[in-house]
Amino acid sequence: MGSTGREAEVARADFPDGFVFGVATSAYQIEGARREGGKGDNIWDVFTEDKERVLDRSNGDIAVDHYHRYREDIELMASLGFRAYRFSISWARIFPDGLGGKVNEQGVAFYNNLINFMIAKGIEPYATLYHWDLPNNLQKTLGGWISEKIVDYFALYAEACFANFGDRVKRWITINEPLQTAVL
Repeated sequence: MGSTGREAEVARADFPDGFVFGVATSAYQIEGARREGGKGDNIWDVFTEDKERVLDRSNGDIAVDHYHRYREDIELMASLGFRAYRFSISWARIFPDGLGGKVNEQGVAFYNNLINFMIAKGIEPYATLYHWDLPNNLQKTLGGWISEKIVDYFALYAEACFANFGDRVKRWITINEPLQTAVL
């Protein structure tokens, strides 16, 4: 209901040609599968282990199980007419320790399957490299984003993502809400 007290009527035709209708998620909030596929812990995994920190004691260990149900989720997006999906890639699923030494092939396979299925359903992938789920090891050993050394590790992670997914992902978001990362 709009501020005039009338129900708002909006149709796709009200938007200009080329307007992209899509949906967006973050890996931590949707994927689940915390202990599967070689994924390492991120800062939210560890933060929510202390049940007193979250009022309803929820966590992302299972979330909505997108890791196992991504096909259903993509089918739903396609059935609703969405043509873009902005998702985030979990750094800890690509490099479990965050350090960039060895790529987790199971993590790469998950995102390859996700991206390929999206494209098969006519949905363009928009990938976010960082959506607040820093590998916990980087927080523990470097102090997180306050360390200049993290730039090198982020570059290794980004390069791995571009090398593995860049042939199909043409639109990239570096950091979701960078101001929040800088301020918090």
